[in-house]
Amino acid sequence: MYKILIGIRNRFFPKGTWRGRIYHLFRLFIYTLKRDGFLLAVREVNHQARADSISGNGQLFGNYWYQNWMLDHEPNQDILAQQEKKVEEFIYRPLISILTPVYNPTPQILGDTIKSVLAQTYPKWELCLVNGGSTLDGVEYVLEEFSIDDQRIRVKHLPDNLGISNNTNIALEMANGEFVTLLDHDDQFAPNALFEVVSRINEDDSIDFLYSDHDLLTHNGVEREDPLFKPGWSPEIMLSANYVTHLTVIRIALVKEVGGFDPEFDGAQDWDLFFRITEKTQKIAHIPKVLYHWRKSSQSTADDIWAKDYAPPAQLRTIKAHLKRKGFNNPEAFFDSSGFIRVRWFLPEKRKVSIIIPSLGASDLLKDCIDSIINITDYPNYEIIIVNNGTQRPEEFPLYTQIKSDKRIRVEHYKGEFNYSSVNNFGVGYASGDLLLFLNNDTQIIDADWLDELVMWAEREDIGAVGAKLLQKDGRIQHSGVIIGLTGFAGHIFAGLSEHKWSIFGLAEWYRDFTAVTAACVMIRKDLFDQVGGFDETFILCGNDVELCLRIRNLGLRVVYNPFARLYHIEGASRQGDIPNQDFETSYLHYLPILESGDPFFNANLSYWNLSPTFAKPDEPTPIEFVRDFLNAQEASSGKTIE
Repeated sequence: MYKILIGIRNRFFPKGTWRGRIYHLFRLFIYTLKRDGFLLAVREVNHQARADSISGNGQLFGNYWYQNWMLDHEPNQDILAQQEKKVEEFIYRPLISILTPVYNPTPQILGDTIKSVLAQTYPKWELCLVNGGSTLDGVEYVLEEFSIDDQRIRVKHLPDNLGISNNTNIALEMANGEFVTLLDHDDQFAPNALFEVVSRINEDDSIDFLYSDHDLLTHNGVEREDPLFKPGWSPEIMLSANYVTHLTVIRIALVKEVGGFDPEFDGAQDWDLFFRITEKTQKIAHIPKVLYHWRKSSQSTADDIWAKDYAPPAQLRTIKAHLKRKGFNNPEAFFDSSGFIRVRWFLPEKRKVSIIIPSLGASDLLKDCIDSIINITDYPNYEIIIVNNGTQRPEEFPLYTQIKSDKRIRVEHYKGEFNYSSVNNFGVGYASGDLLLFLNNDTQIIDADWLDELVMWAEREDIGAVGAKLLQKDGRIQHSGVIIGLTGFAGHIFAGLSEHKWSIFGLAEWYRDFTAVTAACVMIRKDLFDQVGGFDETFILCGNDVELCLRIRNLGLRVVYNPFARLYHIEGASRQGDIPNQDFETSYLHYLPILESGDPFFNANLSYWNLSPTFAKPDEPTPIEFVRDFLNAQEASSGKTIE
């Protein structure tokens, strides 16, 4: 029946025709009417009709949500005109040098690139164009025409193409600005790009390195799609992908200090430069606005990193070179069997890991967890401490007796009233390892090197806690990092998605910095755990892991997620029941600053109300609004209110 209905639809309402567009608008109206009511349904259909007329491609769904987002969030002509006037109010108006190596773009595309610079609402810029011996007719003419019309456009013609790094270095030699930014010869700036950059620098003139969100421009240059909304500065993502890419603006003194672009890394020359810059400074800022449009083409890595076959090997070389400069022992960078970049370095010592597993009795879940650790794990130096916090029934003793025959395993009985924080702190008292791994009893190991992966990161002195990728039994993601404010208090980003699924927030297969990771599987050095005072026992069940990560971050250490440490997690199977009210109230007290300001490892353009990264809507509540309403409703009967 379904196939018949689809056939009828395709026959009478074919895609790409006016009837097809009307059909999809009608479906959109009905869907939104059921979800949001009549007024919002009318608004959504109106926005989509406007977006469709702007894009001119008749595609109502594929790019629908992004078109709507642009209409709601990007500056219109009135705002752009206001920006031109506001520039005069800036105390600091630095010259920004735009570096553009040119080699055989079509004249029309090159002209569009230059026009996007001329359209800037911030006027104090210079465009340094280096023509690397282009052979295509019209390229030299376009460059000369624009440079004659505007003295801010400066051109240098080379007899031969010296390669992208050398050509860009020549553009760098031409630059007179205090900051430089990079613009490929076929890409475009948003008209407010440089205004937003200078506005941010005026808020903090110590910033050395800025980057923005970006999207992709279709081959014809008409449509914009596939935005990437980026988190705040995450050095760990840079080991997976050059996520900052475009737009990037850097203090020119730093670029010259590190020696500019290195031809050895052509194909990943920007990535290499960014590594060397961020090794020198941590004064880095993210502007959560789409300020750069990266054109897709058969020669561009915007659409396919293998479009330039020399680029992926160069990417691996630049990551390896960065790790060497950082002092890692025999570092490696390689493409994992999944197709994603993975790093590794040599650990001269296999330090002991104490795996602490709270368990409500001796269940089948616990047996499966222990069996998977023993039978799958390659890492040799570990002990398992099971903290029994359930009733000690006689029928449970055979399992405990069986597993205790392994000298690496011990069972300790926690006799107090259940408190997840206390149970884990109790287990730490019996740990003899240098590293602590807190692990739920409803987890199962997938890959033999999971413990090696966690140890490798946890031993780093600049990292305080390391979390794993946890999967549901059907393979969908259960945990790949915690965002404070997600779905209210805190949530697991990417939860419910399949692995390897691209999103407008990137991939769950990237190493990432987070504000927190779940204690269902988290590794921390024992001396650090003792230093911060362990888990806060005012939490009974939930929130203690996030609060612990906050204390660790307050010491200046990072909390990292490693996607290559993979486990199954049957969440909630071992302990059913509601979260105590006390945990919500305590979480509020500790999460408050981030609930108000936003999680630095999220993006303000994304919705806090969906675990799968989606566009934020203008009328959706903020996490702090939700949390306060939730707690006030919870406390109404007691006469208390949350301020």
